[in-house]
Amino acid sequence: MPVITMTLGADQIDQKQKNEFISSVTQSAARITNIPEQSFIVFIEQLDPDNVGVGGLSLTKKRKLA
Repeated sequence: MPVITMTLGADQIDQKQKNEFISSVTQSAARITNIPEQSFIVFIEQLDPDNVGVGGLSLTKKRKLA
């Protein structure tokens, strides 16, 4: 059971893009590995900017300063 995981910000892609990503990476991975598409699991983890820190600041605070 191969697993593909992508992590990104909560507001970076919409549902249509998620569906396209899942379909596209599943097809590519199956073709390259010769493992059936039905075996793949795709996780899209979306991080809330309040829960990510860069340079001592949450992304929410960092964006407000930019």
